[in-house]
Amino acid sequence: MPKGPSISTLEVVKAKVREVVLAAKEGALIGSEESLIADLGVSRSTLRQAARLLEREGLLRVKRGINGGYYGSRPDEKTIQTAVSAYLDTLDMKYDDVTAVASVLWVEVLRRAASLKSEAARKLAEHHRRKVLEVDPDATFHEVVEVEQASHEAIFDLVQSRYIQLIFHINQAFSVGRFPLAASRDGTPQHREFVRAWREAKLLELAAIAEGDVELGTMAARHIRNIWHRRFWSKKPS
Repeated sequence: MPKGPSISTLEVVKAKVREVVLAAKEGALIGSEESLIADLGVSRSTLRQAARLLEREGLLRVKRGINGGYYGSRPDEKTIQTAVSAYLDTLDMKYDDVTAVASVLWVEVLRRAASLKSEAARKLAEHHRRKVLEVDPDATFHEVVEVEQASHEAIFDLVQSRYIQLIFHINQAFSVGRFPLAASRDGTPQHREFVRAWREAKLLELAAIAEGDVELGTMAARHIRNIWHRRFWSKKPS
């Protein structure tokens, strides 16, 4: 039986193709199979194995047949969130561990946002403050989530923390997947108390950003994460 390429050879070819892909625009043709075999000086089987690995990473799209070829691609954040969230489920991950990581990340993001003390930060805070004040005391869970997520994305953009944003989104996707019935408690006294507490905590977060108060931002971020934790965790899954 013929031997496959060594791990080192496969990794070298994979790294070379990845480098070409990342240097090109998304969707660009990086070469035909024949041209890549010639350029890289590798066998067809080695190139195809490397290509399969890069396809799994979302960095390559292979078109077969006449006029086919290898096209650069980019992994989609939503796909990454779904895949990692599903993987966490296979590990029987503890919800407390996931929310603890998300809380640490959010506290750091608020700390950075409050430390900016810029006009852009002040305007962002004022805009989202108005949105929070518009939330009715009887707002549904999904209505609150919509306002919360809009403020998250704006604050992430403000501090330019793409990596933290990705990890936070993965944790968020996992939490929502574990608790799909979170909205079923709309209209209850417990839900109305959640809305009240969330509004107060969110206004504190935004005030910290507007005023450049890092200490207040840290405190408010921890407080609001505890509020969300209690909202999801108030009815443990069986």
